[in-house]
Amino acid sequence: MHPPDYLLLDPAIDPLRHTSALLRNGLVNHVPMAAEALVAMGQEEAAGPWVATHMADTQPSHDGAPKSEFGNWREALGDFSHDAAWRAFFTSEVMGGEWQPVLDQWSERLAPGLFAAATHGIIRVGHAVRALDHGDTFLRRRELAEGLALWASSYQALPTDFQSGGLAETPGRALDLVPLVPEAQRRNEGAITTAMEPLNDVASFAPVIGYIDLEADPATLANEIATVSAQVFLDQVHTPLTAIVYTHSITAVAAILNIAPHVSDKALRALLAYGWQAVCGLYAAYALKRAPGPGILDTEMVPDIASRAVAHGDDHVIKLSEACIRFYEATGDERFLMVPSHARALLASDAQISKLIGDK
Repeated sequence: MHPPDYLLLDPAIDPLRHTSALLRNGLVNHVPMAAEALVAMGQEEAAGPWVATHMADTQPSHDGAPKSEFGNWREALGDFSHDAAWRAFFTSEVMGGEWQPVLDQWSERLAPGLFAAATHGIIRVGHAVRALDHGDTFLRRRELAEGLALWASSYQALPTDFQSGGLAETPGRALDLVPLVPEAQRRNEGAITTAMEPLNDVASFAPVIGYIDLEADPATLANEIATVSAQVFLDQVHTPLTAIVYTHSITAVAAILNIAPHVSDKALRALLAYGWQAVCGLYAAYALKRAPGPGILDTEMVPDIASRAVAHGDDHVIKLSEACIRFYEATGDERFLMVPSHARALLASDAQISKLIGDK
């Protein structure tokens, strides 16, 4: 693959400047995230046409809300009725000066609700930050503001207990200790966010956030969490729904790494802790004791993964493929070369599956 040409990103996402974070069907708008992922994979020529074919699914945003100072910002978290106010707030904050301090402050504040919109808040922020690393433009700052607003307005905290964990295990060993939601209590027929609700009744879930060594080297820890998530994808993904679910275990961690260079060590470790917790939450809510997935598949060449993602066209496939390429380049683990083909085999092309499943 050739180096990405980010000069083609802004023309691709320009039509999205007045679109909502949600699609017409109420699901999360993946279009700007997928566009950036295409550019990152060196498929920038496809970004504009891909956006154009998906504009019909978008809806206008409600612009013009007055900026709120959010003196009681904690009370406004997780209430999507405040979405317009959050968007106005973050637009003012991000456009008014350096964006890095805003990202640092709010990444730490929002970290406990990292599961927001099934992790799409932090994922959109991560795509925006990487784009800004390649050039500071109005549209890329807008993307950062939109991502932070989605994260804040959809904020969702999972049961958390830092006091009872303290196991300092590797992510692989720690995941084996995560309790599964009993199948009779699961709520997996609708939105992924709804599937997290039974975790409140699983008392042994709250300590899992402390099962791994959160003092480890951040990049190493993130790569280990992603590698474990790749194995889970191969073990557990057997339906379109599970393919979408476990995509977020990989792409959310990739988003954390995009953000990492611009936040404090304290904020980064908070993101890793709650990112790990999100991975555990998805596993607890959806995993089956008898793994139904293929476990091992043939590997693909990196350029083929990128070009086949474009040909397939599904937004999850595009974002997952880009993240897997990135993690393969960082770790050399061939499981990342197996995951994209498994996703393509299960997800309908051209993003049609998103309309059938509550990915919100």
